[in-house]
Amino acid sequence: MEKPLISFDFAIKYLLKNKGDYDIIEGFISALFASQGYPPIKINALLDSESNKEELELKKSIADLVVEDAEGNKYIVEIERAYTPNFMHKACFNSSRLVVDGIYGSQDYTTIKKIFHISLLYFSTKGMEKPIYHGKTIVHEVDTKHPVDLSIANEGLVIFNTPNVFPEYFFISVPMFDDVINSEIDEWLYVMKHSEIRKGFKSPYMTKVAERLSVIKMSSEERNEYIYYQKQSVHSQDILSAAEAKGEAKGKAEGKVEGKAEGRAEEKMEIARAMLLEGDSIEKIAKITGLSIEEIEKLL
Repeated sequence: MEKPLISFDFAIKYLLKNKGDYDIIEGFISALFASQGYPPIKINALLDSESNKEELELKKSIADLVVEDAEGNKYIVEIERAYTPNFMHKACFNSSRLVVDGIYGSQDYTTIKKIFHISLLYFSTKGMEKPIYHGKTIVHEVDTKHPVDLSIANEGLVIFNTPNVFPEYFFISVPMFDDVINSEIDEWLYVMKHSEIRKGFKSPYMTKVAERLSVIKMSSEERNEYIYYQKQSVHSQDILSAAEAKGEAKGKAEGKVEGKAEGRAEEKMEIARAMLLEGDSIEKIAKITGLSIEEIEKLL
């Protein structure tokens, strides 16, 4: 039996913030990791999703969810509901900012921990033919391409094995999922895409997902927030379609291929204007639209 659920992106942004919800986040990330042959994770703490508060002159990193395991490795989950052309740049910045914020002046660089950045994209983009893409840095010998495990010896001839601490990235295009269930991560993708749990799902986490993300069990405050969030998502998509069509028409009339890009840029401005009228903060608008704070301030 299919179960009506809160959209997974809303849950990540606003609901799954308590220790009792760690197992849902663990289940999703562990299923994703299993698809790459990685072991499951165990969350130890939920971290502040806004970094770099002290240095006002530096750009802040604002993620939807940041968690840490017992070894200090960190996991960023970022939701991109509307089309965002610079989503890879944002992933690079968020992970880099977290590296910088995680080390202090007197600490040794060996205290740097691994960071995994997971982008949930609720749109498809050119060049993505499958729903899940994984990127990581591998150090290898230039001729043989043989990967290298680095070891460092100090003056006392003590060998320190240096793990690959470079951030890894997962980009998931939810609309690209074809609804075929072959593995546990496919069940999670189905939930993300349809906000439903199909009968026969085998993931041990789906019972908790059905309970925690149940629309029926939402408080009145959560329900009002969810309704507003859904309206904003639909409104953003409507503006995107209209602006994109306008940009494409302009591009055809002028014989330019830039029309579609112009439409997307205009769509972002329209969303920003609408959110300003609703009283949303500049930081929130920047996060949703991908516009810079300076661009949004010019609309005031």
